[in-house]
Amino acid sequence: MKKDYLKVLRTLYYDRPHGKVKIELGLERIKRLLELLGNPQYSYKVVHITGTNGKGSTTRIIYNYLKELGKSVGAFFSPHLYTFRERIEVNGNLITEEDVVKVFNEVYPAVIEMDKLGPDWQPSFFETLTAMAFTYFRQREVEWAIVEAGLGGRLDATNVVIPEVSIITTVDYDHMKILGETLGKIAYEKSGIIKKEKPVVTGETKYEPLKVIKEVSKQRKAPLSIIERDFFFCDADLYLNENSFSYRGNVKIKNLKLSLNGRHQIQNAAISIRAIEVLGILDEEILRKALSNVVHPGRFEVMKYNGKTVVLDGAHNTAGATVLVRTLNDYFGEKDIVGVIGILDDKEREKIVDKFQHVFSKVYASKPKSHRAAHYYEVCDMFKSKRVPCEIIENPWEAFQKAIEDPSEVVVVAGSLYLVGEVRMYLVERKKVPEWDI
Repeated sequence: MKKDYLKVLRTLYYDRPHGKVKIELGLERIKRLLELLGNPQYSYKVVHITGTNGKGSTTRIIYNYLKELGKSVGAFFSPHLYTFRERIEVNGNLITEEDVVKVFNEVYPAVIEMDKLGPDWQPSFFETLTAMAFTYFRQREVEWAIVEAGLGGRLDATNVVIPEVSIITTVDYDHMKILGETLGKIAYEKSGIIKKEKPVVTGETKYEPLKVIKEVSKQRKAPLSIIERDFFFCDADLYLNENSFSYRGNVKIKNLKLSLNGRHQIQNAAISIRAIEVLGILDEEILRKALSNVVHPGRFEVMKYNGKTVVLDGAHNTAGATVLVRTLNDYFGEKDIVGVIGILDDKEREKIVDKFQHVFSKVYASKPKSHRAAHYYEVCDMFKSKRVPCEIIENPWEAFQKAIEDPSEVVVVAGSLYLVGEVRMYLVERKKVPEWDI
């Protein structure tokens, strides 16, 4: 089966348009593809989540809550760290290699049918993946699917669902060439997931993007819950892997414990609780359990390795870098911290380095596994210009091993989920997984 699984991945990665062919954003292809498959996305209830940062964590929290509630639930994540299987989960289990092959074989004939219509109808990698996820959830007869948008929202392939609730976590600068150069334009794209008369929850507070979210919600008669107006969190105390806070919305719940680290994760938890309230399925005992044991790999994930504290965080934009630095100061403010950093060429590298410069005593600049990291070594010059010692080590695992040898107490891997994924693969699997070199 390993051979068949790897063959499927090669087909998805190389036979589908993904970077090498320009695909115009739009929903026509994914709608047509799903129609050919019998519209599996209407077979279950959906929570749809977008946002510049925080959407993955919010997806995890709501998914974990529904699991603890005893519901049959699927989750769709993007991107993955080191195995394709991370993208699709049901009831706490990654999709198996066998099921990847099975669902691919069900979906791909419809993809081929669309390919015959010409280049404009050729489904992209992400559209094919989205169809596979929705079809798999139908096969598994889930009651709920928690769906994380891929990029933006309005024209994202996931935006064909009719959600029970839509969530816009935050709006900030990222993917500006696609989503727009202003927060208002980016907010408009994110607000595209808002559906007529379906409730919306947001953690956004900045005037410009919040104004857009309010306007779109009003146009679509969608009841809107806004943090710091309709629901709140307070009494936040940060203890590594056991953070506490209180929540106030329709109900008041004190002294909740959250395993995810950082003040931003407490906000994501509050957004998640409000969505659960809106859905009318809040159970305090279940909520406490779900928050205390939720895990989100690669997002301020703390591990131990050779006696050192290791933090894996996929911060890859300016807002994410700001949050990472604040969170490191919250938990490790007095400790010496070394960074293994890799940032893609098309990111705001100078701004990210500017945020990172004050927290790392030394940096090892490394290359994320992406064609968009051709000039990864330039990051080192950026750190040096800020008077932060830096050494270039192209291979991420070798850079990590060198960082572990440093006398510092904490090693942070950040700047790209591709970089975090490679280091995490070796930490968890102790080897390179076969699909990594596809």
